[in-house]
Amino acid sequence: MSFRLLLDFKFFLKTVLLSLFFSNFVAWSMPAFAENPKIMIYGDSLSAAYGIPQQQGWASLLQKKLSSEYYQYEVINASISGETTSGGVSRIHNALAQIKPSIIILELGANDGLRGLPIQEMTTNLNTIIQQGKKSGAKILLVGMRIPPNYGPQYTKLFSQSYVKLSQQHQIPLVPFMLENIAAKANLIQDDGLHPNATAQPLVLDNIWSHLKKLLKK
Repeated sequence: MSFRLLLDFKFFLKTVLLSLFFSNFVAWSMPAFAENPKIMIYGDSLSAAYGIPQQQGWASLLQKKLSSEYYQYEVINASISGETTSGGVSRIHNALAQIKPSIIILELGANDGLRGLPIQEMTTNLNTIIQQGKKSGAKILLVGMRIPPNYGPQYTKLFSQSYVKLSQQHQIPLVPFMLENIAAKANLIQDDGLHPNATAQPLVLDNIWSHLKKLLKK
C-alpha cells in the first residue's frame, strides 16, 4: 500500500469513527432536550392569583412542588379572571393546540354560579371542555366549587352536584371543593369576601395536590 493510499484510508477510518460517535451522542442526548410534559391550569380568578402577586398563587406553588418532588412537568396557567364556562369553551381549541397539555386542571364554573346562570348551560359547557381535552389525549382533573345560597338551596345543590355527575360520567378525578377549609374564614379570604389571600394559597394547593398526584408520572 502506497503512502498516499495509507493516508486516505486513515482519513476514511477516522471519518467513520467520528460519524458513529456523533450519531450515538445525539441519540443519547435527545431525551435531555425533549420538552417536559405540560400541566395546563384552565380556570378563572381563583387560579389566576387575583389580588396577589403571581408568584404567591397556587399555580406557581404547584410548579415549585413538582420540582421539589422531582416531577418533570411544566405548569402553564391559562386561567383568566372573570372567566365563565362559556368563555372557556370559546378558547379551549386554541389553548389545546398551542399548549398541548398532558394534564388539564379544569377549574371553571364559579362565575356562572355567582351570576345565577343556568346549571344545564354550565354543565354542557364543562362537558364540551372535558370532551375536547380527552380527545386531545390529556388527562383531566375536575375542580369542584360550591357557592353561597344566594339563588336558593335548590340552585346551590344542583350547582355542586353538577361536578360530581360530570366526574362520574367521564370517569375523571374530582377535587370536591377547591376552597375546602378556606371559604368563610376571614383570615384566609381577601377583603372582597370571595378570593383566597396569599396565606390560603398553600391550602388551595393541598386540596388539589392529593388528587393531581395520582395522574403524575416520573
